[in-house]
Amino acid sequence: MESRGNRGPRDPRGPRGPRKPDARRSGPGGRGPSRGNQKTSRSPQRLDAGKPEAAKRGTPKPSVDERLSKFLAFLLRHHPEIVNVALDERGAADLNALTTAVRTRPGFEEITRERIELLATTGPAALRFEVIGNTIRARYGHSLTQPIQYEPAEPPEHLFHGTTPERAAEILAAGLKPADRQRVHLSSDTPAALEVGLRRSPEPVILRVDTQCAQKAGVKFYCAGPAVWLSDEIPPGCIDRVE
Repeated sequence: MESRGNRGPRDPRGPRGPRKPDARRSGPGGRGPSRGNQKTSRSPQRLDAGKPEAAKRGTPKPSVDERLSKFLAFLLRHHPEIVNVALDERGAADLNALTTAVRTRPGFEEITRERIELLATTGPAALRFEVIGNTIRARYGHSLTQPIQYEPAEPPEHLFHGTTPERAAEILAAGLKPADRQRVHLSSDTPAALEVGLRRSPEPVILRVDTQCAQKAGVKFYCAGPAVWLSDEIPPGCIDRVE
């Protein structure tokens, strides 16, 4: 039988389990629980909650007219066949046929001929489209395999072309070619050429075309709008750089 003297004095509070931490002393310096380590079941509130996705991204949703203008340009410059619309030799489509075709596309079901005409004759879009009687055409930018006819016009003494530094070096060596368009695109002044160049490079180069030199080489010019001219390929000897 085990001796009672070897067991030591009994604790009057009874047997004790592991000591529980004192919640009042669990924080730094024993001043209560650390607020930095506390977790909460509440998720943080989004400041942009309830806003449309476009607004959350900071990109405004394009208007119906903006989308319509881009779609018309796509059809009349590049792919009228996707809505089964035919273009004449000037690149013009019948307004009634075009309206009917556009209305079959999602988002344009309520478009009317009057709305297309108003879009094409007012505001910035008037620089891109031309309404002729019962037809409408894109003024420039065509990549169609079907040749688009323009009436030759007498250009100003100089026209301009905004481009990247790399392309400028190529043009000065080999001339100005249409690339993926039917004709070379030129600007009527340096601010317009700069605007075009900035779409391609943060530091565009402005090239100047001597139109009399080009005409002597057989180049024809065509007026496509107040600030846009078109031409055949221009030889390098008629081009210099605006410094």
